[in-house]
Amino acid sequence: MAFSDHSIAGVRVPHWVPDAPDAPRNFGDEIGPLLVRALVGDRADQGDARLISVGSVLQFASPGDVVWGAGINGKVRQRVRYPLDVRSVRGPLTRAVLLGNGVRVPEVYGDPALLVPSLFSSIRPDGAGGMLVVPNLNELERVSGDEVLSPLGDPLAIAARIAGSGFVVASSLHALVIADAYGIPARPLVPVAEHPLKYLDYYAGTGRARVEFARSVDEAIALGPVAPAEVDIDAIARAFPHDIWGGSAAQQDDSSADYSARRRESWRARESLALAVGRDAPDSAAQALLRVDQIIGEQSPELAEVLELCSTGAMPDAASLNAAALAYLGRTEPHGETDARFSRALRRVAGETDLAVICRVAATGKVSLARAIALGEKTDDDGLAHLGESAPTAASPESESERQSVSHAPGLISRVLRRRG
Repeated sequence: MAFSDHSIAGVRVPHWVPDAPDAPRNFGDEIGPLLVRALVGDRADQGDARLISVGSVLQFASPGDVVWGAGINGKVRQRVRYPLDVRSVRGPLTRAVLLGNGVRVPEVYGDPALLVPSLFSSIRPDGAGGMLVVPNLNELERVSGDEVLSPLGDPLAIAARIAGSGFVVASSLHALVIADAYGIPARPLVPVAEHPLKYLDYYAGTGRARVEFARSVDEAIALGPVAPAEVDIDAIARAFPHDIWGGSAAQQDDSSADYSARRRESWRARESLALAVGRDAPDSAAQALLRVDQIIGEQSPELAEVLELCSTGAMPDAASLNAAALAYLGRTEPHGETDARFSRALRRVAGETDLAVICRVAATGKVSLARAIALGEKTDDDGLAHLGESAPTAASPESESERQSVSHAPGLISRVLRRRG
């Protein structure tokens, strides 16, 4: 399988495709481009953007991408990119993760596949109202019988089969979403090959955070269907980014100025989720909530400290920010994307506080030189030369304070070097 871009009127819409061109495709992976094409129509104006839509695919986002209805994947390493232009997400767990990384996210929830009935009115129910069992793509051998429907095939034909059924039991998330879209009763199976995060994310975003998974088809029949989805379909449709076609999309703010505020929002969102699933939360919900905290916690703590101090309203003192910046430069490996975010944050506050030489160098974008100074491979004089400034000829109160807080911080420098090497 490859995650490949598919161009729709100039906008790249990536989705999973099998390695062999004639291999059957997972219907859930095909829904994103289908929906986008239906919403865009035959327009003449071309876009120039990348749109991450349906699926647990945010790990494939790149800085600057637009997000519509996508979600976090709990079973893979998830590094949140920045900035992202988020219009909607699958559910509140995804929102909490993005907020925890300083990404602004509106409270617009729901998988865009819920729009299938309104966008594809030609679909006619295909079935006599019996039970359908739809396994996840990665567990096709888990169930067998006449009632089993493979998720591999034409997405509109599979949607018609689901619409014509009377009860859906599935570990295929998009079978459950399509069942909700057509008002078909459904019950999720405990996933074997997938992390429960994406399921709880979807169900919490549609008003059912206490969802109970069945361990077998027989148990699903005994439990009966979950409650109907509570979702604003029109809000999902309104969130579609029509503006990225024709070049009218707004410029993204990449300064991390609201990082601290977004982090507080994330904490509030996670508290609300924990209350929503209840004190007797099933193992699947506990695993999902724990995974959310883990993903947020995987950020560089050194970068997070700098971004917190540079946030709007933080008013950091120079010594704290200089020390935090030194820790970032000394303890983290060079990385273009995070170094750029670090640099932009410092640049935003450079005129508001007394930054040390290495911080002012980093604020210009020359993070490699700043890191070399922090590690003793270059000197402050090299930084001053880059800044076009002269080295002070005599100690002034300001320069002496700066040297003591950063350049003459042997304890911190030695700790940083020991940690790196």
